[in-house]
Amino acid sequence: MADLRLPTAGVHRGVALFADQSPERIESVVRPAIDAVLGMASAIALVAYAGDAQHPPEARLLAAARVEALWQLAAEGRAVRPLVDLDRLRASVAGLDSQVWVDPERHGSLLDSTGAVERAVFLADAGA
Repeated sequence: MADLRLPTAGVHRGVALFADQSPERIESVVRPAIDAVLGMASAIALVAYAGDAQHPPEARLLAAARVEALWQLAAEGRAVRPLVDLDRLRASVAGLDSQVWVDPERHGSLLDSTGAVERAVFLADAGA
């Protein structure tokens, strides 16, 4: 079966950086966003971040993964789990790393309702 995930153009702090964006965007927007997510401790803040289409897809996926990890660690330790709706969280980041669901005009998924940042070069224009 073919890999339908978006192609990557490197890694920052263990997080894949998606291709088809300028090196300037990666340096000035994506890497700092990943760093910001890694600095967050609140599951509620991470859920809000993951659901906000204005943030880079890579950082949103990281935020969702961190919430899932916090929830799993709490469950394994028989501690109180973060009060988050995991299904809603998963829905908020669905399609962000998918070639099928990538928005050719915005940095995000076709499933994002509003707010995603417009691409400097649309994927269709770039020959994708």
